[in-house]
Amino acid sequence: MEERINKEKLLKLLSTLKVDKNEFWLLSSSMLMLRGISEDAGDLDLAVTNEGLKQLKSNYNIVYKDDKWFKIADNIECICDGEKDKLKYQPELIEDYYVQNILEYYEYIINSPREKDQKRIPAVEKYMMEKGYSNHVKTR
Repeated sequence: MEERINKEKLLKLLSTLKVDKNEFWLLSSSMLMLRGISEDAGDLDLAVTNEGLKQLKSNYNIVYKDDKWFKIADNIECICDGEKDKLKYQPELIEDYYVQNILEYYEYIINSPREKDQKRIPAVEKYMMEKGYSNHVKTR
């Protein structure tokens, strides 16, 4: 079984990335960990801007998994989301790193058929209630 990434390892891994901090943001379990919602992650999922993708291409041997997702290391997967200012939801700054907007992530997991996403809903809703997003929490 692959070793999980805790917050200390995540921060160390992020500090080694060869891309400007303004050009990427954390997704999924890594984002949940920085927010204090989750204690670990299986890997580091990132979204990058077009400029971030250029930087990654000049510093890493990118291997595409499909037409959107690519790997830059065994434990780092990325997707290019274009320019931040054109996104529906803006990434949020948490602990000196940009992370996926919690509303965007919540919208994703409540519509996901994947069991691992469905299991995260209660913890994400609790976080949203604590942070003042209660009017966005769906009643099921």
